[in-house]
Amino acid sequence: MLICISIGRCSRFHSLFTVPMSLEITNFEGMSLMEKRFAVVSKGNDVFEGVHPLEPFQEGTRGTYGGEFVTQALLVAYETVEDPEFSPHSFHSYFLKAGSNKSVMRWVVKRTSDGRNFCNRSLQAYQSETNVLCFEFVVSFARKNSIKQRKLEYSQLSNPDPKTAVPIDFSSKPQYFFDKYYDSLDDLPYVSHTHDLLHHAIPEEYMSTGWQAEQKIIGEKSFGFFFRTADDLKNVQNKTKAASLNLTFASDSFYLATLCVALGLPLSRENTSFFRVSLDHAVWFHDDDYDPTEWLFLDYNFSRLSNNRVLCHGRVYNRKGSLVASLVQEGLVYLPRQMLERANGANGGNGANGGFKL
Repeated sequence: MLICISIGRCSRFHSLFTVPMSLEITNFEGMSLMEKRFAVVSKGNDVFEGVHPLEPFQEGTRGTYGGEFVTQALLVAYETVEDPEFSPHSFHSYFLKAGSNKSVMRWVVKRTSDGRNFCNRSLQAYQSETNVLCFEFVVSFARKNSIKQRKLEYSQLSNPDPKTAVPIDFSSKPQYFFDKYYDSLDDLPYVSHTHDLLHHAIPEEYMSTGWQAEQKIIGEKSFGFFFRTADDLKNVQNKTKAASLNLTFASDSFYLATLCVALGLPLSRENTSFFRVSLDHAVWFHDDDYDPTEWLFLDYNFSRLSNNRVLCHGRVYNRKGSLVASLVQEGLVYLPRQMLERANGANGGNGANGGFKL
């Protein structure tokens, strides 16, 4: 089974995911919730300001949730791309300052390039109240980021030029939790958090440690859970745009907290209370065949922890088991000694390659 972490009902995790703030989010016609939440107004000369301040992931938390930064950045970049056939294929970002919900962000856009099949934008976000640079974002858009559409168009060519690129594709397969829990996806209990906009369904294995017995090296352990956003894309004008904004919003959530599981500790309030923030964040959109309002699967691992920085590699799969996006994030983490003393591998317990010395 997958674990239900139900806010207000399951006391064991009530303090791990606190009750979301009350926000008034009303859907505009033809717009997704994300498009309204992160709407901006143009100030001219490729300068934009947010309609609403960016928020922390929960009330009382210092700093802006990283998913808010990257989502509004992507929406701003979209505002400067006129061709509707363009959608993002990758972005890279750096979190420079914590950000505040006391004022909106001012965005300055540089149109780095505009080509026939690719275009690039570079953005900087300033806290409007203080004029402090908080965030930097570079994004590349590609034309027709859909292998299904490309295969269809190729099949309709009566006599294709031998030099015409053949649209082929292949994909890795997700971590084994995907197959184990796939058949029960539509009936899964889930966590609702981050202003009720994100849902996570967490395998019960996260609450124990025995299932990791065969994974000796910490940096090679693989993990996975299901996630979705609480948006409605049925009537949006640009579904690809809305979907990419929703996936971007979710791409910075939850997995850094599960570093404790990689260390052989069960997921709990005690084991997730360590300090952690995102330093940089990158996402690659391999294809547009996904709907973030339906369950997606994140397969990930922590490949390196050194100098208080942990590197996480993630792969996002759709319901068909196809890899639709990849992410890499480096986070700043401060792990208390009391936590590490309980970890599997402390003092070299898993051997020279799997353990660590305190």
